[in-house]
Amino acid sequence: MFRLAILNLFLSILFAPLMMQCSDGRENPCDAYTNYANEQDLVTLSPLKQNFQKGETLKLKFSVSSKLKVNTKSIDIFQSTKRNSGILSIDVSELFKDNAVTFVKGNKLAENKVSAVYNSTTDRYESEIDIILNKQGTYSISSFTTFQERESEEGICLYIALITNIKGDNLNNGRVEFAVN
Repeated sequence: MFRLAILNLFLSILFAPLMMQCSDGRENPCDAYTNYANEQDLVTLSPLKQNFQKGETLKLKFSVSSKLKVNTKSIDIFQSTKRNSGILSIDVSELFKDNAVTFVKGNKLAENKVSAVYNSTTDRYESEIDIILNKQGTYSISSFTTFQERESEEGICLYIALITNIKGDNLNNGRVEFAVN
């Protein structure tokens, strides 16, 4: 058992640098230029209440300024990346299942990913989704959310991960919970 652990450790140390390279052998440029920021309450569910009636509409909104402070330096996401959308990772698959979902701003990218589009008028990345609650039962949604924007070109990389939550999460473990009757 001990020999297997030593072998696994040795192979991990040997192959880890190779797995972090680009297909042409260069190191991944985004490894050296990563920025993380925490900003609370950027995602809202409204109305946020404990009980809904079947057929009521729940609105999910995300909005973040393009200009952020990251590790004491200022970053302008749009000016740095010139990209009109970013990725909001939020586990709302439970909200989407068997309910009527309308994307007012942005669109669904994957089961737990939504695009947030850049609004040049407000200088913000925004996403807005209307959900008509057709499925009865108790909903329990993780409040943990990240917004990511990544640009890599000619060895230069900007990677921003903004960590946030759903405003007003009503459970101590960082979850939003409500019932639909």
